Amino acid sequence: LPLTAVQILYVNLATDGLPALALSVDPPEPDLMRRPPRNPRAGILTRPIVMVMVAGGLWSATINLGLFAWLLHSGRGLEQGMTMIFVLLVLIECVKAYNFRSDRHSVLNRPFANRWLNLSILWGLALLVAIVYAPFLREPFGTVGLSLKDWAVVVVVAATISPVLESAKWMARRGWFGQMD
Repeated sequence: LPLTAVQILYVNLATDGLPALALSVDPPEPDLMRRPPRNPRAGILTRPIVMVMVAGGLWSATINLGLFAWLLHSGRGLEQGMTMIFVLLVLIECVKAYNFRSDRHSVLNRPFANRWLNLSILWGLALLVAIVYAPFLREPFGTVGLSLKDWAVVVVVAATISPVLESAKWMARRGWFGQMD
């Protein structure tokens, strides 16, 4: 496996927990009061929303596994590959938090309007850097230090999730996956 149990727990608790709480206080969308109310019989997870989530999940799995295979094939050590995949997954979760602020608007529409989300992401990134470089955290998390080139690779690869999600949201808004409700 490209991740240890401790790394998976970190991703689930730190990169999903605080941003999820921050998203609960996200400022309302500008056109919220101009939209008709949701159908009370409609579920929370409509088909278009599920399809956007599936697109993001498939892309995330593809780039994580693809990068891991490439790293191992290119002669990088297992620990370095595992660290880069861990960092990649955390960065993807950070990008996804901004993309999922709205299912109707682009991530480019007031991307930093939620200061609590910004703070939670910055906190998560600070912890991530500590996990990669602080000696007392490296051993329990099974990480090794990364070069600037390694960071550049994972940042660029992580950023590719945003156009995938934006494309899926655009398709959902145009009814490709069914009625948006």
